[in-house]
Amino acid sequence: MNELVLGRFEQCPVRKISAKDTNKFVLLCDGTQAPFVSVVEIFDKDGQTPPNEHAEAHEYFYVLSGEGVAVVGDKEAAIGTGSFFVVPPGNNHQVRNTGSGRLYVLTTMVPDEGFSDLIKSGPEAMLDEDDLRVLNGARGTAQQKLG
Repeated sequence: MNELVLGRFEQCPVRKISAKDTNKFVLLCDGTQAPFVSVVEIFDKDGQTPPNEHAEAHEYFYVLSGEGVAVVGDKEAAIGTGSFFVVPPGNNHQVRNTGSGRLYVLTTMVPDEGFSDLIKSGPEAMLDEDDLRVLNGARGTAQQKLG
């Protein structure tokens, strides 16, 4: 792993863990490229992760767009665009979309703990126009300022 890893989200697989899930993942970087996994997790309106915990991994969440709630142990906090939180190993946690649209979260887990394999084994999903607008948002804003 001494090579530069470079890409764009359009080149990355998009999957759900199971067909019934209310969230999908854009797999940006997996355990074959680095000792961690990094995804953009997209939660449908009212979507949520099941409560879960990781034995060894730290998980970092950064909200790209939308509103939700982060639950870690017995603490609950509102999250929104620009906010972040970190979940240390061994803590039960959950993310819930409470906004009027989708919730987009950049999630990185160190070490991978097999999470990327779980995502890759799930069914394929698609990005729609709303997803593309949000994921291209930062680039579009930067280009507007430069132009």
